[in-house]
Amino acid sequence: MTASAAERLALAVLALAPAGTVLGEIVGEDPPLPWMSLRVSVPGLPERSEAHTVQSYVAQVQANVATASDQGTLRVAGHLIDALEGAKPVAEGWRCGPIGVHGSPSLPYIAEATEHAANRRLVVVAVAFRFTAVRLP
Repeated sequence: MTASAAERLALAVLALAPAGTVLGEIVGEDPPLPWMSLRVSVPGLPERSEAHTVQSYVAQVQANVATASDQGTLRVAGHLIDALEGAKPVAEGWRCGPIGVHGSPSLPYIAEATEHAANRRLVVVAVAFRFTAVRLP
């Protein structure tokens, strides 16, 4: 099965992120830190229903970074911002503008590990990005 237009766009954003970043959920009972995950918005109804015409929308990217310390989380989040900010995703069927940080990244916060037996806390920061994506017919 070939990738959908939305999947191609998400994979293009992922390709710009630092090595080790995943699309969607972090899986596994106790994956090694740091964790970096991205979620990319899907085109809305107008973009999908008018596929035969050029359509534009604001794509949103939610990035989550987790490490074992505030300093580590800020360092890794900084590398992620440096990698994405200003970059233009390249995907078949799309023309994209530069990615920009949207608003301020969240303050680092402490979260429970996914596996409670791991007996560790995670320091997490969320960063939102936006860019214009034009879907070509």
